[in-house]
Formats: sequence, structure tokens, C-alpha cells
Amino acid sequence: MKNRLTALAIAAALHASPAAADIETATFSGFGTLGAVATQTDDLQFLRVGIEAPGSDTVKLGSDSVLGMQGNFRLGGSTEAVLQVLTRKTPKNNYTPRASLAFLSFAPAPEFTLRAGRLRVPAFMLSDSLDINYAHPWVRPPVEVYTLNPFADLDGIDLLYRTRIGDVDLELHPYFGRSRVDITESGRASLSRLRGLNLGLSRGSLTLHLGYSRARLDLRWGDAEFGVLQHALEALPEGRHILAEMQGNGASTSFTSAGFQWDDNRWQLIGEYAARRASGFVNSAHGWHLTVGRHIGPTTPYVRLARTRQDEPIVGDALSAGLPAVEAFNASRNASQRSIGAGLRWDAHTNAALKIELTRTHVDADGWGAFFPTGDIASTRVSDRKINTLSISIDVVF
Repeated sequence: MKNRLTALAIAAALHASPAAADIETATFSGFGTLGAVATQTDDLQFLRVGIEAPGSDTVKLGSDSVLGMQGNFRLGGSTEAVLQVLTRKTPKNNYTPRASLAFLSFAPAPEFTLRAGRLRVPAFMLSDSLDINYAHPWVRPPVEVYTLNPFADLDGIDLLYRTRIGDVDLELHPYFGRSRVDITESGRASLSRLRGLNLGLSRGSLTLHLGYSRARLDLRWGDAEFGVLQHALEALPEGRHILAEMQGNGASTSFTSAGFQWDDNRWQLIGEYAARRASGFVNSAHGWHLTVGRHIGPTTPYVRLARTRQDEPIVGDALSAGLPAVEAFNASRNASQRSIGAGLRWDAHTNAALKIELTRTHVDADGWGAFFPTGDIASTRVSDRKINTLSISIDVVF
């Protein structure tokens, strides 16, 4: 694929040079980001849904900061083992390192690669490099799209089939497995029978992506606020039916994504659309983003637009009507918002980039967007507000 930044990051961070690969049985590399994001209001904090736990600070270092190390071990012939360990703030409010990649790969032919173990859930166009912020122009990928699916780890198998048809590079990527993600405090969500197929096309400066997946969702909320709500609902005649829509086992889910990248070393355009459908426990929603950047020497100024909208709430109107606490629950799990941002990437060194981005966000009237109260939840209005955020990061690969 021809995206300049992604190719540079992957080449620098994840793969040995051809010469080194001929003489070494193991290669090591790494990547990292030190980032900070600040909101202009004292009562709200920015929150990367599915990535970090809420806190009480309007300036946050945990949203984007990450450190990762990777080892590629050639086992002979066409077999390779890959281990990647990274640390970043988790929904449990800690920085416990975890194995984000741990798989064996085997290439029986130049066009085919079989992999088994812990892989990356390839839900998005940029899934393979999501933790490598150096690979992207932004401080972080637009949350309006990339928080629609917080599952990162795929424990299972996949197949990569790559070929060339005329002057077009084609990649087919079927996969199967399961995934799990922690939620704030004691909550947890898991996907079973996760199966999907991605299609990638590349020609010259243009790359196209299309993906679709289905899975079975089990989910338990574990935050204290939900515990209070659950206790109150259990005392109502209709409470059991409401709780069955909020959490449980066996909801059917699907996820669709489509995107494009164009980078001719002068102009950079990136756009992506994603949609999540669920029969329960999480809302159905869709989002999109569009970025236009211009390479000027070592700098890339850019502007971006993004939007996410809820299609169906977790608890339907028929059950939530007249119950303010249930309506508040729906709003707190609804990330609907629209934003416009402007930023600058400066490649200060071959393997280091400094980024700064200013974003103006309008949270929808029935949601909380990517924000969370820093203080009392009940007395803080999040919905239908305009919020400015300033983000800064230093990204490196080594």
C-alpha cells in the first residue's frame, strides 16, 4: 500500500531491512507517543471510549500516550513468530503491559500468509497501525469513527492473500476468532464467533479499503453509576426487561467500514466511514471523517471534518420513556457529535514527529460525545455543548 506515512512507520518500527533479514534470526523495534489533551472547560474531560478510564483532570496524558516493543523471530523457511508488548492507560485506570500481538505466521506461497495466535482486529482501514501514532498525520485517529469498535485483540486465525492484477495490488483478508475488552471498573465485553472479510486495493497513490464482520456480543457494565441504576430498576415491574436490553449475553452485532487514502507526496486525503449494528447492550451508530493535508517540506498542515450519529439507542423509547435515569444511561453511552479540527505535523527527525491539533466539537443533544464529567455526573450537563480541545504529541519509532 502506498500511504507514505504508514509505509515509513511500518518500515521503521516493525520490519528489519532486507539485508538484516538475511543474516539475523531476530529483530527488535519499538514505537511510542507522549501526548496531552486539554479541554477549555473545567467540568468536562476528553475521553477515548474503550481506551482509558474517566478521571478528574481537564488536561490528560493517558488518552494518547503509549509505548510498544516488538520482536520478529525467523524460525526458518517461511515461518515467523511475532511478539508485541505495549503499555497505555486502560479502562481499569492502570498501565499494565499486555501482549498486543503474539502469533505464528507461515507463508506456503508468496501470495499467501497464514497467521494464528493473538492478532489485531482489522475493523478499520488503519487497524494495523492504530497504536503507532507516528504512522498518522493526526495526534489520534478521529474518534468519531475509531471509537465505534473498541475491540483491539483478535485471538484466532487469519489469511492474507496478496496478488497483483495489472497495475492494481489486491489484498483479501478473511479472519476468525474472538476478542475481549475491559470496561471501566469491573465491566467487560467480549465477542465470540467473530468472523470477517477485508478487501484492500492499491494503485499508485490511491488505497481503498472495504471490510465487514459479524460476532456474538456478551457485555456487563461494571461502573458504580450503573450499579445504582440496576438496583433501582430491579424494584420496578418492567425493570427486568429494561436490564435485559442494557447488558447480557448473545446479542448479534455487525461492523462495516469503507475508506480511502491518497498521498502523492504533495497532497494527502484520508476518508473513512464505519457503521456498528447491535441487537442489544450497545447502541447502533455510524460515523465518518475526511482529512485534507498538504506536505510542505518536513511539515504537513491539515484540516479534518468528522461526524458520528446514533441510529438506535441501547434501551428503546418504549421502555425508556418517563424514566430519566434510563434516558441518562442512554445518553452516557451515546458518542454522537460532530467536529472540525486543524493541525500540524512536523517531522523533526527521521523517526520522530511533533503534532499539534485544535478541535471544535459540538456534542449532540441526546449524547455525551467523547467527553465525561470531571465532577458530579448528575449535576453536569454534557449534551448539546460546544467544546474546544487542544492536543499535542511527540511520536517516535525506533
